[in-house]
Amino acid sequence: MKRGKQIILFLLLLFLCGGYAFWRSGLHLSPKAAMEAEERGLRYGPSAEILLTYEKEDGKWIYVGQWEKGLSVICLEREWGFFWKAASTEEIYTRCLPMEEPIEALFIGESRIVGISNLPEVENVLCYLNGYNEKLHENIFLKEVAMDTAENGFFSAEVELPESVNWEDAQIGYLEGRTENGDVVFQEGEKKKLAAYPDGKGYIIKDLETES
Repeated sequence: MKRGKQIILFLLLLFLCGGYAFWRSGLHLSPKAAMEAEERGLRYGPSAEILLTYEKEDGKWIYVGQWEKGLSVICLEREWGFFWKAASTEEIYTRCLPMEEPIEALFIGESRIVGISNLPEVENVLCYLNGYNEKLHENIFLKEVAMDTAENGFFSAEVELPESVNWEDAQIGYLEGRTENGDVVFQEGEKKKLAAYPDGKGYIIKDLETES
């Protein structure tokens, strides 16, 4: 009888220690649980709704959720094929986007713009993506991206940048919200398309927006 009790106590202790180690390891049974734990660690959230998920080329996953009126972007990875945890080396992806303006957007790295609009009349968002040029000390225009908004105001688009551009230097320079009729009801940033042209030993900076 004593032997049986000892085995039960040993198994119980093993279970408790294993559970504690599992909790301390940051592993979770679902990506949603892993995302919520990471948000709690960053002292916001949890997201009320998952708006977008996609897999990166390296096998990690990006989860975009809506919290309050803003967005939460968390990078997750699988562990041992069954569990999920926050990707420890992807700090540049993990971030929150509070709503300081009626429309907010974020370039979350490599290939994606995400954003949300709190203006119900806005059905399309125009974005100018710029890249900082260290030689010229200017934000050079990279790409114009137009995105339709969903019923909840969320919008996103994949963006392909030139190989010569470091995506970590890319940023949103201008946002514009339009109604169904094309009326502009929101603007943020400078509506410029700065381009650099060789001129002898230097460069000439031109604004393609004013020349078009």
